[in-house]
Amino acid sequence: MRHKKIGRKFGRESHQRKALLRSLCTSLVKYEKIETTLQKAKDLRREIEKALTIAKKMLVVKGEDQAQTNGIKAAKRTLLENFFHGCDDREILGRNEIKKYISNLSKDTRDAAEKYLEDPEKNPRPDFIVDYIPATCKRTVKGKAGEDVSKERKNAQRILRVEGTLSKLINRIAPRFEATPGGYTRIYKLGNRRGDNAEMAIIEFTK
Repeated sequence: MRHKKIGRKFGRESHQRKALLRSLCTSLVKYEKIETTLQKAKDLRREIEKALTIAKKMLVVKGEDQAQTNGIKAAKRTLLENFFHGCDDREILGRNEIKKYISNLSKDTRDAAEKYLEDPEKNPRPDFIVDYIPATCKRTVKGKAGEDVSKERKNAQRILRVEGTLSKLINRIAPRFEATPGGYTRIYKLGNRRGDNAEMAIIEFTK
């Protein structure tokens, strides 16, 4: 009997398998649709649905007071960090680094981001961008007497703040499945890959 045989080894040590699944979970949340082997997709579905269930619970958790609620959410966030790489929101500095980051996005997302970065005042901000500080802009700061002072920023470092994996999972993906008890992902078979004849598949969120 095959007791305690859930999961595949993929020819890797345990820590390597964990890193593989964390990388796949991170990519799936980032792109919401990825192509991989059928066996990896099946194991990935098991992991990502656990993470999404925890994220859904964070939306409705309530303690006796605000401090207890924050503590429970922090504990669940710590659990979620075990499923992903690079969980926190991040800052990307400089024109070249921003351009490199944008180039790795899907075409529609990349086009929307490029339009926004060209003129943030006229174009809508994509969901994954938390904030953008261009090289030249005006900002309002507090003066010594507490008054609002307008300052112009010239030839400074460009800063792009983008949401992390957990922020997207909790704030944008989990609310879609609030009324769904399970079955958050679907898998499509693509046939066999040339070369090693591995079964390929696409895995994506159902909403």
